[in-house]
Parts: sequence; C-alpha cells; structure tokens
Amino acid sequence: MTRRRRWPAALALLAAMVAPALVGTAAHASPETPRALKMHDELMVEVELHVQHREEVLTALLDAAERHAADVGQRSARLAALGYTGDLTKLEYVLPVQDYRLTAGFGESGPHWASVHTGLDFAAPLGTELVAVADGIVTEVAYAGPYGIRTVLTLQDGTEVWYNHQLQPLVFEGQAILIGEPIGLLGTTGNSIGPHLHLEVRPGGAAPVDPRAWLTERGLTP
Repeated sequence: MTRRRRWPAALALLAAMVAPALVGTAAHASPETPRALKMHDELMVEVELHVQHREEVLTALLDAAERHAADVGQRSARLAALGYTGDLTKLEYVLPVQDYRLTAGFGESGPHWASVHTGLDFAAPLGTELVAVADGIVTEVAYAGPYGIRTVLTLQDGTEVWYNHQLQPLVFEGQAILIGEPIGLLGTTGNSIGPHLHLEVRPGGAAPVDPRAWLTERGLTP
C-alpha cells in the first residue's frame, strides 16, 4: 500500500472542492475550442499538483507524530529498565550509575588527593554501566591524567558532567546523548585505588560544585 492511499477520503473531498472552482474560470469559453481544452487540461494539472502537495504535507505530519511516539516509548522503556517509575516522559535527570555505594564526598581531603576532593565517588563492580544523567552532547572523550579515561557530557544549560576513571567509553565526541543512555563502563584508570566513578559537575564548564547537592536539587537521592 502506498503512502497516498492513507488519505483517500480527505483527498477525494479536497479534489471535489477545488476542481469546480478552478475549472469554473474556463466556463465562458466553448469546450469545443482548442484553447478551452488546453485551459481545462492545465487546470486539471494544477488540481492534481495541489492535491499531491496536500497529501505530502499530511504524510509528513503523520510520520513526525509516529517518530515522536516511538521516541517517547523507547525513552520510557530505557528509564524503566533503570528502575525509575511514574510518568517517565517528564523525568529530566537520573543517577549516573545503579547499585553503587558512595565512598567519597565533595570537599573531603586526605592522602588520596593532592587537594580537596572535587567530585562524588560511586563505587561499583568493574565494568558497571554508566549512563547519561540528562540529555546532552559529548564534548570530550580522552585520557585525562589523574582522572583516567574521562567523558565530558555537556547538558543543554551548559553544565558539564565529568565521568572519570572509566574502564571504557561507549560514546564519541560530538555525539548527542539522551537521558539514561550508556556513557561508558565504570573502571579504575588514572589515580584510583579501586573501581569507581568519580563524578564532577561544573556549571558552565567553570569550577566544580557538589554533585550530591546538584543531584538532590533535581529530585534524586544519591
């Protein structure tokens, strides 16, 4: 079945409404003259083009609606698989990893760090999947010295979210990422004493803020 057959009733009605108005302009000429016949044929072509354009617009609208519905369904299924419930179409933020324990907070100091701790550490088994906390664009995937393998996800408001010490990244620079999609695998690269995600949050790409407070403000409980 072709796309065009999706609108038989609407197209028939449109043709019935448009054709008389267009053909009526040739009513003063004799239908037996070549000029009148030519005008009639030209008007019929115009009607057909108008109907075809209308059909293409309606088809494009239907296709867009179908794609949107599919995207919403995939999003909800992805977030449900991560354990989230409720109206998942309205969920804007999620935690970066599941089944973890917090091992170090923001601002702590000690022998493990050259200065104060600038992130929040989520310990979990090596290879645990890390996910996007929100929609964004991947702006860096690189080995970053003491941070190990780092992926930077820049959110729509300009906030940078750093995923550090990864075992392996699963995205590439410039990639658009949706909430809950995989970012990488939790690891222990760089300056690390065990498998964990060192998460940093930097509004506008500036100095880091407390990830725990940032997540809490968005309705999450790390």
